[in-house]
Amino acid sequence: MRAAVLHGYKEPLSIEDVDISQPRAGEVKIKVKATGLCHSDVNVFEGKTPVPPPVVAGHEISGVVEEVGPGVTRVKPGDRVISAFIHPCGKCGNCVAGKENLCETFSQVRLKGVMPDGTSRLSKDGKEIRTFLGGGFAEYAIVGENALTRVPEDMDLEKVAVLGCAGLTGYGAISSSRIEPGDTVAVIGVGGVGLSTIQLLRASGAGRIIAVGTKKWKLERAMELGATDVVNSKETDPVKAIKEMTGGGPQVVIEAGGNEDTIHMALDSVRIGGKVVLVGLPPATAMIPIKVASIVRGGIEVVGNYGGRPRVDMPKLLELVRQGRYDPSRLVTGRFRLEEINEAVKMLEEGEAIRSLIVP
Repeated sequence: MRAAVLHGYKEPLSIEDVDISQPRAGEVKIKVKATGLCHSDVNVFEGKTPVPPPVVAGHEISGVVEEVGPGVTRVKPGDRVISAFIHPCGKCGNCVAGKENLCETFSQVRLKGVMPDGTSRLSKDGKEIRTFLGGGFAEYAIVGENALTRVPEDMDLEKVAVLGCAGLTGYGAISSSRIEPGDTVAVIGVGGVGLSTIQLLRASGAGRIIAVGTKKWKLERAMELGATDVVNSKETDPVKAIKEMTGGGPQVVIEAGGNEDTIHMALDSVRIGGKVVLVGLPPATAMIPIKVASIVRGGIEVVGNYGGRPRVDMPKLLELVRQGRYDPSRLVTGRFRLEEINEAVKMLEEGEAIRSLIVP
Protein backbone atom coordinates (compact mmCIF):
# COMPACT_ATOMS: atom_id res chain seq x y z
CA MET A 1 0.00 0.00 0.00
CA ARG A 2 0.99 3.65 -0.26
CA ALA A 3 1.83 5.56 2.89
CA ALA A 4 3.33 8.92 3.93
CA VAL A 5 6.53 7.93 5.72
CA LEU A 6 8.68 10.16 7.93
CA HIS A 7 12.32 9.07 7.70
CA GLY A 8 13.86 11.91 9.72
CA TYR A 9 12.57 14.67 11.97
CA LYS A 10 11.94 18.00 10.21
CA GLU A 11 12.16 16.30 6.82
CA PRO A 12 9.37 16.18 4.22
CA LEU A 13 7.20 13.07 4.24
CA SER A 14 7.87 10.51 1.52
CA ILE A 15 4.98 8.84 -0.31
CA GLU A 16 6.05 5.27 -0.93
CA ASP A 17 4.92 1.66 -1.09
CA VAL A 18 5.14 -0.25 2.18
CA ASP A 19 4.06 -3.72 3.27
CA ILE A 20 1.19 -4.22 5.70
CA SER A 21 0.65 -7.53 7.47
CA GLN A 22 -2.61 -9.16 8.49
CA PRO A 23 -4.29 -8.05 11.72
CA ARG A 24 -3.49 -10.18 14.75
CA ALA A 25 -5.72 -11.09 17.71
CA GLY A 26 -8.00 -8.19 18.67
CA GLU A 27 -6.88 -6.07 15.70
CA VAL A 28 -8.74 -4.66 12.71
CA LYS A 29 -7.52 -3.65 9.25
CA ILE A 30 -9.25 -0.55 7.91
CA LYS A 31 -9.39 0.74 4.35
CA VAL A 32 -8.84 4.42 5.05
CA LYS A 33 -11.41 6.91 3.76
CA ALA A 34 -9.95 10.06 5.35
CA THR A 35 -7.59 11.06 8.17
CA GLY A 36 -7.48 14.44 9.87
CA LEU A 37 -4.15 16.24 10.17
CA CYS A 38 -3.56 17.36 13.76
CA HIS A 39 -0.84 19.39 15.52
CA SER A 40 0.07 16.21 17.40
CA ASP A 41 1.11 14.70 14.06
CA VAL A 42 3.25 17.77 13.33
CA ASN A 43 4.90 17.35 16.75
CA VAL A 44 5.97 13.87 15.59
CA PHE A 45 7.31 15.24 12.30
CA GLU A 46 9.36 17.85 14.20
CA GLY A 47 10.65 15.42 16.84
CA LYS A 48 8.79 17.17 19.68
CA THR A 49 6.91 13.93 20.20
CA PRO A 50 9.86 11.63 19.54
CA VAL A 51 8.34 8.53 17.98
CA PRO A 52 11.33 6.79 16.34
CA PRO A 53 11.35 7.02 12.52
CA PRO A 54 10.63 5.62 10.07
CA VAL A 55 7.05 6.23 11.14
CA VAL A 56 3.59 6.72 9.60
CA ALA A 57 1.44 9.16 11.58
CA GLY A 58 -2.26 10.03 11.38
CA HIS A 59 -4.74 9.31 14.18
CA GLU A 60 -8.13 10.81 13.18
CA ILE A 61 -9.12 7.92 10.95
CA SER A 62 -12.36 7.04 9.22
CA GLY A 63 -12.81 4.13 6.88
CA VAL A 64 -14.29 0.71 6.20
CA VAL A 65 -13.33 -2.53 7.94
CA GLU A 66 -11.37 -4.67 5.48
CA GLU A 67 -10.34 -7.59 7.69
CA VAL A 68 -10.52 -8.59 11.36
CA GLY A 69 -8.08 -10.59 13.45
CA PRO A 70 -8.90 -13.54 15.72
CA GLY A 71 -11.27 -12.78 18.59
CA VAL A 72 -12.65 -9.50 17.20
CA THR A 73 -16.35 -9.11 18.05
CA ARG A 74 -17.10 -5.36 18.01
CA VAL A 75 -16.87 -4.88 14.23
CA LYS A 76 -16.98 -6.97 11.07
CA PRO A 77 -15.78 -6.56 7.46
CA GLY A 78 -17.78 -3.92 5.64
CA ASP A 79 -18.56 -1.85 8.74
CA ARG A 80 -18.03 1.90 8.41
CA VAL A 81 -15.94 3.07 11.38
CA ILE A 82 -14.00 5.88 12.99
CA SER A 83 -10.91 5.24 15.07
CA ALA A 84 -10.07 7.15 18.22
CA PHE A 85 -6.48 8.18 18.88
CA ILE A 86 -6.70 6.20 22.13
CA HIS A 87 -6.52 2.42 21.75
CA PRO A 88 -7.66 0.90 25.09
CA CYS A 89 -6.82 -2.70 25.91
CA GLY A 90 -10.06 -3.13 27.85
CA LYS A 91 -8.36 -5.29 30.49
CA CYS A 92 -6.01 -3.15 32.62
CA GLY A 93 -7.02 -1.59 35.93
CA ASN A 94 -7.93 1.78 34.45
CA CYS A 95 -9.96 0.26 31.61
CA VAL A 96 -11.89 -1.92 34.06
CA ALA A 97 -12.46 1.14 36.30
CA GLY A 98 -14.06 3.06 33.43
CA LYS A 99 -11.01 5.21 32.66
CA GLU A 100 -10.01 3.67 29.34
CA ASN A 101 -8.61 6.99 28.13
CA LEU A 102 -5.83 6.30 30.65
CA CYS A 103 -5.25 2.71 29.54
CA GLU A 104 -2.04 1.49 31.15
CA THR A 105 -1.20 -0.94 28.35
CA PHE A 106 -1.62 1.68 25.63
CA SER A 107 0.42 4.25 27.57
CA GLN A 108 3.44 1.94 27.52
CA VAL A 109 3.61 1.76 23.72
CA ARG A 110 2.03 5.07 22.63
CA LEU A 111 5.32 6.86 21.91
CA LYS A 112 7.14 3.76 20.71
CA GLY A 113 5.01 3.48 17.58
CA VAL A 114 4.22 -0.19 18.03
CA MET A 115 1.23 -2.39 18.86
CA PRO A 116 0.77 -3.66 22.45
CA ASP A 117 2.82 -6.77 21.63
CA GLY A 118 5.83 -4.55 20.85
CA THR A 119 5.83 -5.00 17.07
CA SER A 120 4.56 -3.03 14.08
CA ARG A 121 2.36 -4.22 11.23
CA LEU A 122 4.21 -2.12 8.64
CA SER A 123 7.55 -2.80 6.99
CA LYS A 124 9.59 -2.16 3.89
CA ASP A 125 12.43 -4.30 2.55
CA GLY A 126 12.33 -6.27 5.78
CA LYS A 127 12.73 -3.16 7.98
CA GLU A 128 10.03 -2.29 10.48
CA ILE A 129 8.08 0.96 10.05
CA ARG A 130 6.38 2.33 13.14
CA THR A 131 3.00 4.02 13.39
CA PHE A 132 1.74 6.90 15.54
CA LEU A 133 -1.67 6.25 17.10
CA GLY A 134 -2.93 4.29 14.12
CA GLY A 135 -0.90 5.36 11.09
CA GLY A 136 -3.80 6.75 9.09
CA PHE A 137 -1.76 8.65 6.50
CA ALA A 138 -1.89 5.59 4.30
CA GLU A 139 -4.29 3.51 2.24
CA TYR A 140 -4.84 1.05 5.11
CA ALA A 141 -4.35 1.05 8.89
CA ILE A 142 -4.40 -1.59 11.60
CA VAL A 143 -5.73 -0.66 15.05
CA GLY A 144 -7.14 -2.43 18.10
CA GLU A 145 -10.89 -3.08 17.94
CA ASN A 146 -11.58 -1.09 21.12
CA ALA A 147 -10.54 2.13 19.36
CA LEU A 148 -13.32 1.74 16.81
CA THR A 149 -16.90 2.96 16.68
CA ARG A 150 -19.37 2.03 13.96
CA VAL A 151 -20.72 4.98 11.95
CA PRO A 152 -24.37 5.07 10.83
CA GLU A 153 -24.95 4.59 7.10
CA ASP A 154 -26.45 8.06 6.71
CA MET A 155 -23.33 9.85 7.99
CA ASP A 156 -20.50 11.01 5.72
CA LEU A 157 -17.31 9.19 6.76
CA GLU A 158 -15.15 12.15 5.79
CA LYS A 159 -17.31 14.47 7.85
CA VAL A 160 -16.84 12.51 11.08
CA ALA A 161 -13.14 11.63 10.76
CA VAL A 162 -12.06 14.46 13.08
CA LEU A 163 -14.13 13.01 15.92
CA GLY A 164 -11.22 10.63 16.53
CA CYS A 165 -9.13 13.32 18.24
CA ALA A 166 -10.59 16.83 18.07
CA GLY A 167 -14.08 15.65 18.96
CA LEU A 168 -13.08 13.10 21.58
CA THR A 169 -10.64 15.47 23.29
CA GLY A 170 -13.26 18.22 23.39
CA TYR A 171 -15.73 15.79 24.91
CA GLY A 172 -13.19 14.75 27.54
CA ALA A 173 -12.50 18.40 28.38
CA ILE A 174 -16.20 19.01 29.07
CA SER A 175 -16.45 15.86 31.19
CA SER A 176 -13.40 16.87 33.28
CA SER A 177 -14.60 20.45 33.75
CA ARG A 178 -17.96 19.34 35.22
CA ILE A 179 -19.51 22.62 34.24
CA GLU A 180 -22.91 23.59 35.58
CA PRO A 181 -25.60 25.28 33.49
CA GLY A 182 -24.80 28.97 33.10
CA ASP A 183 -21.13 28.67 34.09
CA THR A 184 -18.70 31.08 32.46
CA VAL A 185 -15.94 29.22 30.64
CA ALA A 186 -12.88 30.46 28.74
CA VAL A 187 -11.32 28.30 26.04
CA ILE A 188 -7.71 29.17 25.23
CA GLY A 189 -6.72 28.00 21.77
CA VAL A 190 -9.11 27.89 18.80
CA GLY A 191 -7.73 25.03 16.75
CA GLY A 192 -9.60 21.78 16.21
CA VAL A 193 -9.79 20.86 19.89
CA GLY A 194 -10.68 24.37 21.05
CA LEU A 195 -13.46 24.76 18.48
CA SER A 196 -14.82 21.31 19.31
CA THR A 197 -14.83 22.26 22.99
CA ILE A 198 -16.74 25.45 22.24
CA GLN A 199 -19.42 23.56 20.32
CA LEU A 200 -19.75 21.01 23.12
CA LEU A 201 -19.89 23.72 25.79
CA ARG A 202 -22.84 25.25 23.99
CA ALA A 203 -24.49 21.83 23.75
CA SER A 204 -23.86 21.24 27.48
CA GLY A 205 -25.53 24.42 28.72
CA ALA A 206 -22.57 26.67 29.50
CA GLY A 207 -23.39 30.36 29.87
CA ARG A 208 -20.75 32.77 28.70
CA ILE A 209 -18.13 31.11 26.47
CA ILE A 210 -14.97 33.16 25.86
CA ALA A 211 -12.68 32.08 23.01
CA VAL A 212 -9.04 33.17 23.18
CA GLY A 213 -6.70 32.99 20.20
CA THR A 214 -4.38 34.87 17.86
CA LYS A 215 -5.99 34.46 14.43
CA LYS A 216 -8.94 36.73 13.61
CA TRP A 217 -10.55 34.26 11.20
CA LYS A 218 -10.39 31.45 13.76
CA LEU A 219 -11.98 33.68 16.40
CA GLU A 220 -14.73 34.51 13.93
CA ARG A 221 -15.28 30.76 13.44
CA ALA A 222 -15.43 30.38 17.24
CA MET A 223 -18.26 32.93 17.39
CA GLU A 224 -20.13 31.04 14.67
CA LEU A 225 -19.78 27.80 16.65
CA GLY A 226 -21.01 29.05 20.01
CA ALA A 227 -18.57 31.48 21.63
CA THR A 228 -20.24 34.55 23.14
CA ASP A 229 -17.04 36.61 23.37
CA VAL A 230 -13.56 36.55 21.86
CA VAL A 231 -10.18 37.82 23.00
CA ASN A 232 -7.31 38.25 20.55
CA SER A 233 -4.23 37.65 22.69
CA LYS A 234 -2.01 39.36 20.11
CA GLU A 235 -3.95 42.61 20.33
CA THR A 236 -4.63 42.87 24.07
CA ASP A 237 -3.53 41.57 27.47
CA PRO A 238 -5.68 38.41 27.54
CA VAL A 239 -5.58 37.86 31.31
CA LYS A 240 -6.63 41.43 32.03
CA ALA A 241 -9.36 41.30 29.37
CA ILE A 242 -10.78 37.99 30.64
CA LYS A 243 -10.83 39.12 34.26
CA GLU A 244 -12.44 42.45 33.42
CA MET A 245 -15.21 40.96 31.29
CA THR A 246 -16.03 38.31 33.89
CA GLY A 247 -15.61 40.29 37.09
CA GLY A 248 -12.70 38.25 38.41
CA GLY A 249 -12.30 35.34 36.02
CA PRO A 250 -14.29 32.39 34.65
CA GLN A 251 -15.34 29.45 36.80
CA VAL A 252 -13.54 27.18 34.35
CA VAL A 253 -10.68 27.73 31.91
CA ILE A 254 -9.99 25.02 29.34
CA GLU A 255 -6.47 25.26 27.92
CA ALA A 256 -6.19 23.79 24.41
CA GLY A 257 -3.04 25.53 23.15
CA GLY A 258 -0.43 23.28 24.68
CA ASN A 259 2.41 25.74 25.22
CA GLU A 260 3.95 27.66 28.13
CA ASP A 261 2.23 30.96 27.31
CA THR A 262 -1.27 29.50 27.06
CA ILE A 263 -0.86 27.40 30.22
CA HIS A 264 0.26 30.46 32.20
CA MET A 265 -2.63 32.41 30.68
CA ALA A 266 -5.09 29.80 31.90
CA LEU A 267 -3.71 29.69 35.43
CA ASP A 268 -3.57 33.49 35.71
CA SER A 269 -7.07 34.18 34.38
CA VAL A 270 -9.23 31.65 36.26
CA ARG A 271 -11.42 32.85 39.13
CA ILE A 272 -10.38 32.18 42.75
CA GLY A 273 -11.70 28.73 43.59
CA GLY A 274 -12.05 27.89 39.89
CA LYS A 275 -10.80 25.04 37.75
CA VAL A 276 -8.22 24.85 34.96
CA VAL A 277 -8.48 21.89 32.58
CA LEU A 278 -5.32 21.23 30.56
CA VAL A 279 -5.92 19.37 27.30
CA GLY A 280 -3.30 20.90 24.97
CA LEU A 281 -0.19 18.74 24.62
CA PRO A 282 3.21 20.48 24.88
CA PRO A 283 6.32 18.70 23.54
CA ALA A 284 6.97 15.47 25.42
CA THR A 285 10.00 16.86 27.27
CA ALA A 286 8.51 20.28 28.11
CA MET A 287 9.05 21.54 31.68
CA ILE A 288 6.82 24.53 32.43
CA PRO A 289 7.35 26.51 35.68
CA ILE A 290 4.18 27.60 37.46
CA LYS A 291 3.42 29.79 40.47
CA VAL A 292 2.39 27.11 42.92
CA ALA A 293 1.69 29.59 45.74
CA SER A 294 -0.94 31.36 43.63
CA ILE A 295 -2.64 28.05 42.89
CA VAL A 296 -2.65 27.05 46.56
CA ARG A 297 -3.79 30.44 47.88
CA GLY A 298 -6.48 30.68 45.23
CA GLY A 299 -7.77 27.18 45.81
CA ILE A 300 -7.46 26.56 42.08
CA GLU A 301 -8.03 23.02 40.84
CA VAL A 302 -5.75 22.01 37.97
CA VAL A 303 -6.82 18.94 36.00
CA GLY A 304 -5.02 17.23 33.17
CA ASN A 305 -7.28 15.44 30.71
CA TYR A 306 -6.17 13.06 27.97
CA GLY A 307 -8.89 12.62 25.39
CA GLY A 308 -12.05 10.67 26.15
CA ARG A 309 -13.29 7.10 26.34
CA PRO A 310 -13.70 5.68 22.81
CA ARG A 311 -16.29 3.01 23.60
CA VAL A 312 -18.34 5.24 25.91
CA ASP A 313 -18.01 8.79 24.60
CA MET A 314 -17.73 8.32 20.83
CA PRO A 315 -21.29 7.01 20.38
CA LYS A 316 -22.54 10.07 22.29
CA LEU A 317 -20.55 12.35 19.98
CA LEU A 318 -22.11 10.67 16.96
CA GLU A 319 -25.55 11.25 18.47
CA LEU A 320 -24.77 14.95 18.92
CA VAL A 321 -23.73 15.05 15.26
CA ARG A 322 -26.99 13.34 14.26
CA GLN A 323 -28.98 15.90 16.25
CA GLY A 324 -27.11 18.80 14.65
CA ARG A 325 -25.73 19.99 18.00
CA TYR A 326 -22.10 19.35 17.00
CA ASP A 327 -20.79 19.80 13.47
CA PRO A 328 -17.31 18.32 12.86
CA SER A 329 -17.31 19.55 9.26
CA ARG A 330 -16.93 23.14 10.55
CA LEU A 331 -13.42 22.18 11.70
CA VAL A 332 -12.31 21.09 8.24
CA THR A 333 -10.56 23.80 6.23
CA GLY A 334 -9.01 21.71 3.45
CA ARG A 335 -8.94 18.35 1.69
CA PHE A 336 -5.69 16.96 0.31
CA ARG A 337 -4.65 13.81 -1.51
CA LEU A 338 -2.00 11.68 0.19
CA GLU A 339 0.67 12.97 -2.21
CA GLU A 340 -0.22 16.56 -1.18
CA ILE A 341 0.30 15.98 2.53
CA ASN A 342 3.45 18.12 2.83
CA GLU A 343 1.45 21.11 1.58
CA ALA A 344 -1.18 20.43 4.24
CA VAL A 345 1.50 20.19 6.94
CA LYS A 346 2.94 23.56 5.90
CA MET A 347 -0.48 25.23 6.10
CA LEU A 348 -1.07 23.86 9.59
CA GLU A 349 2.37 24.96 10.79
CA GLU A 350 1.68 28.48 9.49
CA GLY A 351 -1.65 28.67 11.31
CA GLU A 352 -3.67 28.76 8.09
CA ALA A 353 -5.64 25.58 8.76
CA ILE A 354 -7.75 24.09 11.53
CA ARG A 355 -8.10 20.52 10.31
CA SER A 356 -7.15 19.25 6.87
CA LEU A 357 -8.42 15.88 5.66
CA ILE A 358 -5.85 13.61 4.01
CA VAL A 359 -7.49 11.15 1.61
CA PRO A 360 -5.66 8.22 -0.07
